[in-house]
Amino acid sequence: MNSYQTVEKTFRILELLATNAPLGVTEISNELGIEKSSVSRLLKTLFGLGYVVQSGHRGRYQLGPRLLYLGDCYLRENRLLKEAEPILQELAFATRSSAHLAVRVGEQLMVLAKEPSPERIQVASSIGSPVSPHASALGKVLLAGMDEKERQRFLPEELIPFTEHTIVDRRRLLEALDEVRRNGYALETSEEVMGVGCIAAPVRDSADRWIAALSVSGPLHGTAFRQDARSIELVVQKALALSALMGYQPDPQTRARMELLNR
Repeated sequence: MNSYQTVEKTFRILELLATNAPLGVTEISNELGIEKSSVSRLLKTLFGLGYVVQSGHRGRYQLGPRLLYLGDCYLRENRLLKEAEPILQELAFATRSSAHLAVRVGEQLMVLAKEPSPERIQVASSIGSPVSPHASALGKVLLAGMDEKERQRFLPEELIPFTEHTIVDRRRLLEALDEVRRNGYALETSEEVMGVGCIAAPVRDSADRWIAALSVSGPLHGTAFRQDARSIELVVQKALALSALMGYQPDPQTRARMELLNR
């Protein structure tokens, strides 16, 4: 096993434990298709470093406290996350919904930060969870910021229907992404989860690249969340504010809109 394979297998084990712990050597080996001897050796190393610990059941493992140190370092050093935190809080309170920040991480689209809704009824989401590229407003914004070649890396050959409203025709999806690009925001209504809606807008950097997506989402019934013009403007405004903190310099028309919204 070369060094690249060792690193890859190590992180696959950690990611599996993040969602299914506690697990034993045999369970990990069967789930990942890695030899039991390799799993045992890697777990022993991770245990010695504090990245995994044994649970109350002997021979079963779960994530260890050392990972908190890495996570804390990342959060302290990531400027986008630090600047987004108060904006997510403001958005969640103003729209009575859950606010999210999503980014591209390697070959995945992922939720990077979340502020829960102040309402009692919540949408099911978590930091680190994958974002559906074609069935979510977050995914559509991130796809709209890519060129055609990049998009193909995130779209499967066959688009999966999550509900009867999911766009599964590639031509329709491309038309929707063009609309997102023109409007500067995306809407999603019961496309990923029935009864749940979402509004998302792009976060841009100094080169006007769409580096992240900011969103609000919530139940379409039973809470104060609404997919109305006010909520859309709030999401767009806060995305532009976060973009400005990332070095984005808006054109005169966009600047005038930001000034109007901030009055």
